[in-house]
This record gives sequence, structure tokens and C-alpha cells, in this order.
Amino acid sequence: MSFNPNSLPNLIVFAEDRQLLGLTNWATFRDHLKSTARSTGLLGYLDGSIQPVPPIPVAGPVVPGGIPPTVPAVPTPINSHTPSIEEWELRDGRLAGIIYQNIKDPRAIGVTEDMSSNAMWLKLTGEYETTSAAAQALAKERIQQFKYNPGTRFEDYFKQLEALRKAANDVGCSILDKDLCSRFLTSLTTNNLWILQTHGARSYSDLKRTLIEYDMMVESTNAVGLETVIPSALAVPGAIVCDNCNRNGHTKKGCWARGGGREGFAPRWYKAPKGMEPSGKTSTSSTVAATSSEDPPVTSAATTVYQFSDDDFNGMSSPSLRVFPPIHPNHRLGLENYPVLNERGANVIV
Repeated sequence: MSFNPNSLPNLIVFAEDRQLLGLTNWATFRDHLKSTARSTGLLGYLDGSIQPVPPIPVAGPVVPGGIPPTVPAVPTPINSHTPSIEEWELRDGRLAGIIYQNIKDPRAIGVTEDMSSNAMWLKLTGEYETTSAAAQALAKERIQQFKYNPGTRFEDYFKQLEALRKAANDVGCSILDKDLCSRFLTSLTTNNLWILQTHGARSYSDLKRTLIEYDMMVESTNAVGLETVIPSALAVPGAIVCDNCNRNGHTKKGCWARGGGREGFAPRWYKAPKGMEPSGKTSTSSTVAATSSEDPPVTSAATTVYQFSDDDFNGMSSPSLRVFPPIHPNHRLGLENYPVLNERGANVIV
């Protein structure tokens, strides 16, 4: 590939974040522009060190009109310090075009398209260099005041810290990784001194990576613990399940459904599970004797109670015999004990 030292650079347009917005990114634009001018051989046009050389007249016969002849210009390389007027105008115009195209609002700061590249440069440096010192001091102070608060995710903290560094460097500061590392370590509280003791000698990139990985491990552990805690928290503590009807709140011994220990003693509002309705049997007191092994009809069933006092030797002929009205087999309270008075007024519970 052949190289032409006289060729002009293309009209370069910077990336969006490197185009001049104002003081906030002046340093970024300035450094990028100087780098572009140097790499294309036009830095002397930017700082004004390259000026056009007028043509050299030669001795010889006077031509009509009295104007002496001149030596034809020899093409010079683009970085020549002795360009012809034509070469200078072309090269300076190309650099001025690059500057103008990369300023968001050139007229707002007094830059016009007919200026030379050096005139544009002097205008920009006069506008921003005088105020950049104060902006740099303010940006450094923001970084100095940005401390790590316990509980903050390390990734979030470092993102904000690096954003402050970019803002500071955009106005001309030179904040390095070691400065960020120092700012972080000196802002730690006593609860986080383990970081200083364990990782204080690491570089900023290693320290950042290690702490972000630590956060990820902690979050992963907490997530596993949460999966275990949530079901336990939602469960009913100490729940009792009946082995008979599978309902909560009681055991088989106290179950009112069929097969339960309290079958037949359910209150009226109780509704048994389907297929487990009580059979209607009731419990009898140990002090009550049935008169027949077979249950008599409800209409004729009666309870006969025999009471013998300690000094009654007349057996069943004693007038202490009492006959009570029939008891409904489905009475909700079951069989009840009735008080019986013997002839002597003794109160007997049956």
C-alpha cells in the first residue's frame, strides 16, 4: 500500500461522549482533539507554530508589469513547517473543520466556521481553562466526600465512585485507580475493617472483583435460606391433625366423626365429613344398667334404677325403686345422671 505524505485526513467526527458540550467534558474533548491533531500531523496548525511561507522571488528579467517571477512551489509533507500558502490554507481548514464539527453548539461559545484552527483553539482554551481549576477542585471534593455506607452493595458503590471519577477527569482531573482504592479503604467503618485487613494490599480492580463476588455469595446464601424459611413461616405452628377424619385441631380420641373417640357427642352445628357421619350410638354411664341386651323401641324404652341404701335389706321390694321417663337415644348430651332420693332423704346420683 502506497503512502502519500501530502494527503489530508478525513473530516473526523468524534464519538458522542467526546464531542464538546461545555465545561463538563472539556478535558475529554481537549485531549482527544490534541491526539487527533498530532496523529494527522496537524498539531502545529492547532497551536499556531506552523505558519504559511510566502513564495520566494527569483532574480531575472523583469516581466511586464514589474512583477518578478517566483519559483514554483514544491509539494511538502503534511507535517512540514514550511508549507506554501495554498497548502497551509487547505490543511488548516481541514483541522478547523474537525474542531467545528465536534462542538455541540459552537456559536454559543463564540466559535465560527471561518476561524482558523488556532483561533478556535485559543477561543476554547480561554473559555474553559480559566474555570476548569475550580471545577476540578469541586470534582475532587465530591470524590473525597463519597464514603461507603455499611449495607450498600459493593457493585453499586463502585459504579457511583467510577461515575464521579469520570466526571472529574472530564473537567481535567487525573483520578487513577489507586486514588479510588484509597478513597474506599479510608471510608470503611469499624464493621468493615476486615476488608482493609484482608484485601487492603490488592489493586483496585482485584479489590472490586473480590467484593462483588462476596456480595454474590451472600445473596445466594440468603436466597437459599429464604426458600426454607418461607414455608416454615407459613405453616401453622404445632398443628394437630386427626388420624380419623383428617381435620385439624383435634385428635382421634376427641373426634366426633364415625370411628372417633367422641362419636355421637357432636354438637348440633357439627357437620361430619362426607361418608363419616356418626352412627348415632351414645355412651352410657357405668352407673346405669340396661334392662335388656336389645334396645327397646323409643316409645317404650325406660330406664329402671335400683337403689339400695346401706341399711336396706329388703332387696327389690324396697320402695326406693324409681322409674324414669325414656331417654332419647340421640340426645345431644348423651345420657344424664339423675338425682334419686331414697326414703331417708339420701341424695344418690345415678
